[in-house]
Amino acid sequence: MKSRPLAQELRLLVDRHGFKAVNLELRTLKVEQEPTRQPGRGKQAKARQRNGRANAIEYVQKLDVDADKRPAVMALAERFEAKRFLPSCADIRNFCAIYDIEPPASKSRAAAIPRLFKYFAAMDTKDVERLSVDKAYSGPSELGPLAEAIRRHGRAARNLSTKSAHTPAG
Repeated sequence: MKSRPLAQELRLLVDRHGFKAVNLELRTLKVEQEPTRQPGRGKQAKARQRNGRANAIEYVQKLDVDADKRPAVMALAERFEAKRFLPSCADIRNFCAIYDIEPPASKSRAAAIPRLFKYFAAMDTKDVERLSVDKAYSGPSELGPLAEAIRRHGRAARNLSTKSAHTPAG
């Protein structure tokens, strides 16, 4: 059931702040309102209990970030936790090299959280927003369509070479 007053208020907010900003803020609110998991339940809780480190979302919630930048940094944290942003340690090292950030000494993604997210908090708002909506630094792209195209081209090339070998020269 759709609430008309809610839709009207949201429309006003979108008109005033833009869809992207409202959407990012709603995602931030959603993360803040999700119930916390009990220790010992689920993979993430076990990892946190074992090493005592907070995940990226928890880290950003505690981090001092400008209000206009917070939704974009939170979106990066969500993508980071879902491994849709900097999914491997190699990706993190490459990102650090590109942005001239001291790479973390440890070879774990969790160890990179403080360094990366402090950097994002200090970045220009537009740059953080661009990172949060772009698919850059999200790991390898879908290679299936590329592999299929290469296979088709290989078959076509083999078929042409077999046909030309069997046709008499004229």
